[in-house]
Amino acid sequence: MKIEQTATYPTFLRDGFIVLAMSLLLSLCGLISIPLPFTPVPIVFSLQAVIFFSVWLGKRGAYATWAYLAQGALGLPVFAGGACGLAHFFGPRGGYLIGFAILSYIIATFSERMREKTPSKVFSLMLLGNGIAYLFGVPQLALFVGFKNALIMGLYPFLASDILKLLLAYFGIKKFSRSHI
Repeated sequence: MKIEQTATYPTFLRDGFIVLAMSLLLSLCGLISIPLPFTPVPIVFSLQAVIFFSVWLGKRGAYATWAYLAQGALGLPVFAGGACGLAHFFGPRGGYLIGFAILSYIIATFSERMREKTPSKVFSLMLLGNGIAYLFGVPQLALFVGFKNALIMGLYPFLASDILKLLLAYFGIKKFSRSHI
């Protein structure tokens, strides 16, 4: 009896490898953080990496994000500053992590459905992703410090650096989109 190889088998393996590799890169990005003395929320590079992978790789980027979050939930020190554990999702920074899971899927879906990826559409999509992270992160932080303080500690100080990091991610997408994965 001859076993037939289907066309999806190599694609499944390739996609699985891409998801695993990107989740490991997200883990490395999560370790890069700059603590700020006035807030429990550090400057991180993982948010823009999640957005980058979700726009560039579509659903594979979302799956990589979910794998990264699962790694942290299971106790691997992959979140900002080496934090980890399921309890971290319920702390002051947990809303941002929950936002990662949601924004990655939304951004990946929009990216895959986008017929024409013009610079303005791609950058707008990236801004949307960053906004979704704030939409989940700031209210959860507010549970610990109040809404006004959550804006001061979890939104305002990050706007300029997030725009700069999004621009860097955008130029990365332009560079890497020439190579198809």
